[in-house]
This record gives sequence, structure tokens and C-alpha cells, in this order.
Amino acid sequence: MKKILLTSLVAALLPVALFAQSSPALPFVRIDRNPITSAMGGAEGTSALYNPAAVPFKGGDILASYQMWAPGGAKSSNINLLGGIKIGKRIGINILGAYQSGKAYTTYDNTGKAGSEFVPSDLMAGAGFGFAITDFLSVGANVKYAKSTLTSSAGYGSVAGDLFVMFYKNGFGVTGGVASLGMPVKSGEQSYKLPASGKVAVSYDKAFGTSAIAVAADADVFFTGGLGMALGFQYAWNDMVFVRAGFHVGTTGAPLPTYASLGLGVKFIGIHLDASWITANDILGNTLNIGLGYAF
Repeated sequence: MKKILLTSLVAALLPVALFAQSSPALPFVRIDRNPITSAMGGAEGTSALYNPAAVPFKGGDILASYQMWAPGGAKSSNINLLGGIKIGKRIGINILGAYQSGKAYTTYDNTGKAGSEFVPSDLMAGAGFGFAITDFLSVGANVKYAKSTLTSSAGYGSVAGDLFVMFYKNGFGVTGGVASLGMPVKSGEQSYKLPASGKVAVSYDKAFGTSAIAVAADADVFFTGGLGMALGFQYAWNDMVFVRAGFHVGTTGAPLPTYASLGLGVKFIGIHLDASWITANDILGNTLNIGLGYAF
């Protein structure tokens, strides 16, 4: 009987644990859900969809995406909503919503009889506010609630926040701050910290006639241990066709492992369709993210 119950519990924990290299709580909060930045190795620190301090400088965008995450491991299906909304010249607002469901597993009663199937899930929702202090300096903060439901009677959640300062001028952006900082999650006598980090990110955008390039890089030092680094590149033709590539490095202890990424996008009258593909990793390999959005 104990073996049966243990097997069920392990199955429930797989969507949360398989892509993590250590044991921080709620590691799914660090998944890049934007097909644009996920195609660029997860270099998201200066993106207006994640950093409200970037919205006053980079304008607004709203995007919904469907993500088939970690087919070699958790095999979760993720539905995501990201938004950066500019109000006037100096104010930016962010919104975030995500729901992901993992692999179903069979439950058992106290006699060992198989019951119904249960699908573990993760939920995240949040909002942020940014303000441009000057024409080149801004601050921003996000607050988000994240919850994992592991079994029909077990789950845990926490509130986390991001705080950023950003410099942006002539296409060059630098962001510094903290990400996913929050209260530890308790399970029995054990306490697990969130995958919080100190973050530094840089980006540069430059147009050449009908062509434009963008490069971006992030570095995260996780307070639970480990280092994450991302480097991405984008080429755009006529602001209509986009080709992207990136590489992410995750050391032991980081929430996400090392992987490579590729992506494509098209845009017309503000409406954009984007896709990213992750490879070069046994667990995250063949992760696919497709999103439809509107930039304004």
C-alpha cells in the first residue's frame, strides 16, 4: 500500500520537479512564456512584457501563448497571457496570467483500489507598475501569486515580487534588480525558498534601412544557489519578418538547465504571430511555444 501511495505522489510531483536542477519552491515561476524572448535563450530582462520599467520606453504589447513544455520530462501544457500597457509618456502597467497542467496519474483509495485520474497543475497571476523618472531612467515592480496543486488534497502557494531599475537611451538598455523574491514555502517541518535572484540584463536595438537587429543578455544569481545566463539575437526585415536564436546556461542549482533556442515571427499592422523551439536538452528539448499578440 505504501508503495502504491508513494508512486502516486512521485507522479504528482513530476511536473514541478523534473525541469529543476535543485529543490526551490515553485520553480515554474521562472519559465519564459513569451515566444519572442524564449526564442532568444530566455533573455527577458529588458522586455516590456516582463519588466514594467521597460514599458514607457518600448511601448505596449499584449500576447497570449500556448506552450508545450518539457516533452522529455514534465510534459505540461501551458496557457499564458502577458501584457505591457503604456499610459501616457511615463507610466507602464504589466499583467501576467499562466495556467499549466502536467501528466495525469491514477489515484488509489485506502484499500489499494484504483480511482480516478488526477492532473496536477500550476497557476500564476500578477500585475506590475513602471514609471519613467526621466527620459532615460525608470523603475518598476511586479507582484505575482503562484500556486502548485500536487494532489487532490495537497498544494502550496506563495506571493513573489520583482523590482527593477532601467536605463534606456538610443536603443541601449540596462536593467538591474531582483526577481521572484518572496516568502519561503513550508511543507511540514521543511521550508523551501522561492527561486529568487539578483538580475542584470542588457539589450541593444539598431535599425539599418529595412533591416534591424536586436541583441539581449541576462544574468541571474539565484539566492538558492546556481547561476543562469541567457544570450539572444533577433534579425528583423521591414518590421514584418523576424528570425531569432539564443542560448541559455543553467548551472547546478538554477531552476532551468542549459539549452539552445530558435524562433520565427511575422507582424502586420501590429498583429504578430511568433513561435519558439527549445533544443539541445534531454528534458526541455522540443519545447514549443506559439503566441499571438498585438503591439501598440
